[in-house]
Amino acid sequence: MASKRNRRGYVMLVVISVSVLMITLLSLLANLSLRRGLEAADAERTLQQRWGAMTLERTLLSQAPKLFETREELAAEQDPSQPAEPFLRAAITLRGVTFDVLLGDEDAKLNLNALYHQAGEVDTARAAMEMIGPGAGRALRLLPAMQPMAMDQGSIIENDDDEDQDEDQEIGLPAAFRSWGEVFDLPTLAETSGGSAVLPNLTTGMTCWGNGQLNFRRASDEAILAVAGTVVQDGGAQRLLTRYRSSPTATLAVLLQSEVASQRERDALARLLSETSSNFSMWLDASTGGRRSLRRFTVQFRDAEGDMRYSRFVD
Repeated sequence: MASKRNRRGYVMLVVISVSVLMITLLSLLANLSLRRGLEAADAERTLQQRWGAMTLERTLLSQAPKLFETREELAAEQDPSQPAEPFLRAAITLRGVTFDVLLGDEDAKLNLNALYHQAGEVDTARAAMEMIGPGAGRALRLLPAMQPMAMDQGSIIENDDDEDQDEDQEIGLPAAFRSWGEVFDLPTLAETSGGSAVLPNLTTGMTCWGNGQLNFRRASDEAILAVAGTVVQDGGAQRLLTRYRSSPTATLAVLLQSEVASQRERDALARLLSETSSNFSMWLDASTGGRRSLRRFTVQFRDAEGDMRYSRFVD
């Protein structure tokens, strides 16, 4: 009798052990299945973000010239004396992913490379500080990759004495600042202002890309004064700006002829200023459910041969 009870107890222990093992295995399988499901969802979300980013980049950058032209026309109708901002903001949702987009006209921003080679590091730092304000100024740290070019006014342009040179030829501009990491101390920026997330807002008025010529029709007063001030005295730069704001339809050639006495200075300013833009950029933040998981910065520019090229930075 006792033997039968022992056998039944043994069988019960085996059944319990097998049941515990099955429950454990089922739990592991459930966790594995859940993990695989989450990984699949993350992979799908990542794919949607990358696909959306590529689509928006291709579409918006190709349309950037027209978008900014339209923006400029609307601003001229409302108040001809005030330039349109050199950027456009938008928030677009595609299949559950929200893309915050900041489209920029790089030629309407103060070009730090051009200013550095024309005026040196001290004036470049001063102009950048005016653009970003004292708060973020603690993180400003210029780390140029090269010494400024030794030049007199206007010698940034190659073939300066060639009378047949195309007036629209781009500046042969060496990149002393190749990324924002050579302009800002990013760890300090993270401590004081929230890190690289603030870069889109900090850099709406200045750039490290483009051909170095400032589109004065879309540029801010600060950018125009900084560029013109490298050639003419501050009073002359201010007179040029005041005349332009009072006569916004005047061409660059007319403004220079009437406000700048020296032919040499007129030539230098004609090479540093322009009335068109050919370089554009796009900041993009992609988020799902309030979580940002993709940030990229793309610059579209024309090289010396006139071909369209891109520089991309992914955070």
